[in-house]
Formats: sequence, structure tokens, C-alpha cells
Amino acid sequence: MTVTTRAEARSARKRQEILTAARAVFTAHGYVGTSMDAVAAAAGASKRTVYQYFADKEELFAGVVLDTVDRGYEYFKPAILALAETDDLATTLRDHARTTLRGLTDPQLLQMRRLVIAEAERFPEIGREYFERSWVRTLKLLAETFAKLTERGLLNTPDPDRAAYLFTWLIASIPANRAAFLGDAAAGTPEELNALADEGTRVFLAAYAPG
Repeated sequence: MTVTTRAEARSARKRQEILTAARAVFTAHGYVGTSMDAVAAAAGASKRTVYQYFADKEELFAGVVLDTVDRGYEYFKPAILALAETDDLATTLRDHARTTLRGLTDPQLLQMRRLVIAEAERFPEIGREYFERSWVRTLKLLAETFAKLTERGLLNTPDPDRAAYLFTWLIASIPANRAAFLGDAAAGTPEELNALADEGTRVFLAAYAPG
């Protein structure tokens, strides 16, 4: 490893440490209640170091939001890609539904989602980027997978984009709504989430089975 590469790796780690600390501070205190001093303290860094990576609080907030959604996308992506290749659609789709609900009800993701919604009027571009890089990108990949499964004769989705949206909300609407109004714990136990995922999968397959 070269000296330059080591320096780049250290810089990337420090940036990630700042983002992780900032995520905790933002979700605990909101955008208005967060200061660069508080983030620096949480990251174990000087305020000057934080400013070396992020010009101001808005840029830091955007960095935290996009880091969170990119991590979320990478979490969902492998299961969606595996779904396209399956020969046991019912089992693999059920497993994907369970994986999706575990991801969507992760407390860190729920907290960030609430924060972005709360600040959507103040920072519409950040909200739009969140939406595009989370829901739009993930549903696009799922739609492409449903189209491939339709080509293989395992599904019948004349409109894969709509099918991807309907599948996601079949399994996610109940826990997402509970968590939005009643707090993270109200999303449901792992057993309850699995039952919702399984039932949503059965309903989806009944509607989109070939023939």
C-alpha cells in the first residue's frame, strides 16, 4: 500500500466517522438542534476537522442523508438480483419480502426517514435526492427483476413498475404506518413482520401468477 493510498484510506475512515456521529446527533436532536460543535464532539474530532470534510451544516446533513440511503440500497440490492435468477419464486420472493421489512423497519432508517420528511420544505433538494436514491432506484431494480421473471414465465406483470410498487406496499404499508405514528417499536416483532411479508407475498403471487 502506498503512502497516498494510506492517507486516502485514513481520510475515508475519518469522513465516515463524522457521518456516523452526525447521523446520531441529527436523529436525536433534529436539524435545528444540531450544531457542528456537537457533531465534532460526538465524532471525537475538532470542529476544524469536521469543516475540512463538510463546508457547513447543510452539506453535512446532505452527506448523512445520502450515506444512509446508499447503504440502504446496497442492503436491498443483492436480494433483488438473486430474485431475478430464482427457480423457486414463491420461496425467494417470500425471503426477499422478509429482508425488505427488516431493512425498512431498521430504527436508523426510520429515524432518518422522519428527519428528511420533517425538513422537506427547508431542503427540498435533499428530500428529492433521498426519494430518488432510495425508493425510485430500489423500485426500478425490482421492476427490472419482475420483467425478467415475466420473460421467464414465472410472473405475469404487464406493468412491472406498478407491480414493484404494489408488492412493496403490500408488505410494508402496515409496519411503516405504525412506525410513522407510534414509534419504531410499533412496527412489529420479527414474527409479526415475517407474517406480514408472507401474507403480502401470497397476495401478490395470486394477482400476478402466470396464466
